[in-house]
Amino acid sequence: MNETDLLILDTAERLLSDICTTEAVMQYERGTVPDNLANAILDSGLPMAWVPEQSGGVGGSLPLGFELIRKAAAYALPLPLAETLVANLLLALSGLSVPGRWTALGYDGGELPVAMRGEVNGTVEMASGADDASVIVVPVLEKGHLRIASFAASTIDMEHRRNLAGEVRTRLILRSAIPSRLSARVKNLTEDGIRQFCALVRSAQIVGALDRSGELTVAYVAERKQFGRALGKFQAIQNRVADIAGEAALAGAAVQQAVRTLANCEFPLCGDSSTAIAIASAKLVAGDAAQKVPENAHQAHGAMGFSYEYPLQLFTRRVWCWREEFGSEFYWSGYIGELLKNEVQSGGEGSVLGKAWDFATR
Repeated sequence: MNETDLLILDTAERLLSDICTTEAVMQYERGTVPDNLANAILDSGLPMAWVPEQSGGVGGSLPLGFELIRKAAAYALPLPLAETLVANLLLALSGLSVPGRWTALGYDGGELPVAMRGEVNGTVEMASGADDASVIVVPVLEKGHLRIASFAASTIDMEHRRNLAGEVRTRLILRSAIPSRLSARVKNLTEDGIRQFCALVRSAQIVGALDRSGELTVAYVAERKQFGRALGKFQAIQNRVADIAGEAALAGAAVQQAVRTLANCEFPLCGDSSTAIAIASAKLVAGDAAQKVPENAHQAHGAMGFSYEYPLQLFTRRVWCWREEFGSEFYWSGYIGELLKNEVQSGGEGSVLGKAWDFATR
């Protein structure tokens, strides 16, 4: 990242630490979005980080956007910043205008809606951010080609519901829906590329939430005392804290490697095999840590960790949900297996098994 990216990250850190409080997050879960928080995020320009400057955006790098996503998750930001970043990027790549407002991502990794004669039909079961957005961005297929459609939120049927983390997930029902804008066929953008990209977004969010879970655990066991000494002095607790740190660091390293690989790719949303292994591995490792870190954190906290007034549960509930979105560990394990099988079967010069090993460890 360059100096400008670092300045943007510093601004985001100060903004989130000032106004994204535990009370603000809980207020959102009760059904109210704090206006000062939503307006501050929009005014800062963070949702436009991946939009080129010529399109009215910040023109930030891919690593910048993923670090913003990680930071937002570390504060349990109760607004769809990650989804808006991705939706705005899709609009920019497809040549459509990018609104300076909250933009929902009408994609959940499932079957894409179909466009025909200017109308779109299909269902998106788990769209993110649609309750706050004025524009819904939906990847669609037309005669097998990928296009990007944008809809005014008021023109399509939506069914809002909340997941375990209190985040709104919306069922979009498109019945002969007419887009406000429909792009031409987008080159170097594929359905698999979007799925991989969104999986890496969720992986970055998981890592941010795990980092904060670890910080809360370390602080708690240092302050809480039992039998006359701090919990952190007991070896069993020390082992759990060490496991938390190790799993979070492993997940963070996997995500950073995937982001670096993607940043070096000319077309990061094309679904190229050069990025597939890194992204699949990141989601796999992050998903595994999403099971182990919360378990150890809640064990170290005891009953306090499940208290609604204490912030740990804000982060653990989120990672449990993000773990399943855009492919679980089971899905991405199978995905890696298929890639390796295809590599072995492709044959070619040299040792086939050697090629597969290089492919898996690149």
